[in-house]
Amino acid sequence: MRRLLRYITLVIALFTTIGVAEAQQLRVGANFTTLFDNKEYSSMGFDESWTLFSSRLTPRIGVAWAERNELMAAVDLVQDIGYQAKFLSDANLQLYYAYRAPRLKVLAGVFPREEMRGLRSPLFFDRTYRYYNNRIGGVLARFEAAKHEGAYVEFVFDYTGMRDFNTRESFMLITSAEDIIGGFRYGYDIMVGHYAKDDNPATDDGVVDNALLTPHVGYDLHLGKFDLQLQLAYIQSLQRDRHFENRWLAPMGGELYVALSRWGVTLSNRLYVGGNLLPHFDRYGTDLYHGKLIYRTTEGLHNTITASYGNSFFKDTVRLEGGITLEYDGIGWGTRQWLQVSIALDYGFSRKDKN
Repeated sequence: MRRLLRYITLVIALFTTIGVAEAQQLRVGANFTTLFDNKEYSSMGFDESWTLFSSRLTPRIGVAWAERNELMAAVDLVQDIGYQAKFLSDANLQLYYAYRAPRLKVLAGVFPREEMRGLRSPLFFDRTYRYYNNRIGGVLARFEAAKHEGAYVEFVFDYTGMRDFNTRESFMLITSAEDIIGGFRYGYDIMVGHYAKDDNPATDDGVVDNALLTPHVGYDLHLGKFDLQLQLAYIQSLQRDRHFENRWLAPMGGELYVALSRWGVTLSNRLYVGGNLLPHFDRYGTDLYHGKLIYRTTEGLHNTITASYGNSFFKDTVRLEGGITLEYDGIGWGTRQWLQVSIALDYGFSRKDKN
């Protein structure tokens, strides 16, 4: 509760500066997300069953000036449903500056993860991780090409842990790019992670370097009233635990994604063939790896079949997403069901200069 009051005080302090700043517009808004996510994985060998049911409200306030500049403050208020009615499961602050030009976006501070376009594969971030870690702390720069609509190149630095006695130092260097010519797409995602030991000798943990490179090619095709998406990716990992092994591991694989869509309904299949991309999971778990744990498979393949629905309503302020998966990790089959409702509200109030 005290931490929440401190956050609210900071937001109010920002609000009081509006009258003296060279602001042209007051920006006020809020985001709301509620997520139900249920995994039935008892027959599988590389993940566990559990259910997540949680809601998050993020009110924000800030100033915009000179058309392209923003200074924003927000508070993430998370309430996990079913935890003995505990008041606020978590509360975190967002503070960031944003420059938004037609072709260039730059953000610095602690800002929403949804600002990043790259790393959309579940290899990098699972749905649960995206929900509970919806912020990036660092900087983001993205250039969007004018010649080819949808083409971009992006660079991100995400500092996720400051080293102290109980906390590991961790950060990610990320770059992504994609170009689109007709229906043909090609691009890459690269993530270089660093996960360092804390200052507690009792843990006796090492320093892990973790890099993922995933170049991909794809094609989007209209089949009558249906949209067909095809994408083939090569996945190359390079990892080293400097303390326990001090040698490089280079598991690799390939992934084929096929999706057929109409009216917001999508039927898709994601097939992975290759090695275990999470070789240090037994030692470091989800502190090191943030993607779907099905990529731990040592059976040479896994497959995910998904039927889902996603659509936006009320002038794109409300979005509904839900679906069910049938997953095979080389050992057994499991299912996953999720339902997510998201609301995004954003208002601007102009202030005329008195001079």
